[in-house]
Amino acid sequence: MGSRAAFVIPVHDLDATGRSVEFKLTNAWLRGALEGCEMQPAPGDGVLSAHLIKTGTDILVQGQIDAGLVVPCARCLREVTLRPHIELSLLLHPVDPAPLGRRPAGKGKTAEDDSEFSVDEADTDTYESEEVVLDRFVREAILLESPIFPLCSEACEGIRPALEPAPSSGQTVFDPRLLPLLELAKRRSMKE
Repeated sequence: MGSRAAFVIPVHDLDATGRSVEFKLTNAWLRGALEGCEMQPAPGDGVLSAHLIKTGTDILVQGQIDAGLVVPCARCLREVTLRPHIELSLLLHPVDPAPLGRRPAGKGKTAEDDSEFSVDEADTDTYESEEVVLDRFVREAILLESPIFPLCSEACEGIRPALEPAPSSGQTVFDPRLLPLLELAKRRSMKE
């Protein structure tokens, strides 16, 4: 993904009444966000609509992501176009200014045991400085809401071998793997 963020909202523009924003999800941004995935953007741009409310230092983000995506069918590998409508709901806290290694342990945890989340921590994330950057949250939402096993249709039978033309009358069809053996048999019959 590019180094420059596309969905940035200044914190000083937010208050208790909130602010609604709308961003265009361009194909270029989606292509960068989905780099390394089988999923690619469909033609046309998507939309990110969000409402941000500041309560104290926390920021509540509620929004919707609408984007067209193209992904291969899990059975037949044909392209499948998806138009997911993804709900985005975040509670963001400002980043703790304490260094990561010296963060005070909370709720009976040691400073080294930061790898496990409590139920409350799983629903929250952070923002840095005086800007809320939504890029990584939008990317995560798209990836998490995309189907694990996309199908072009429920009746898709998958990849099927190509049908060979019917043999003309009087001709027998041999398995091509047996041709070397047939050649040996012909040579043997010629010698006799």
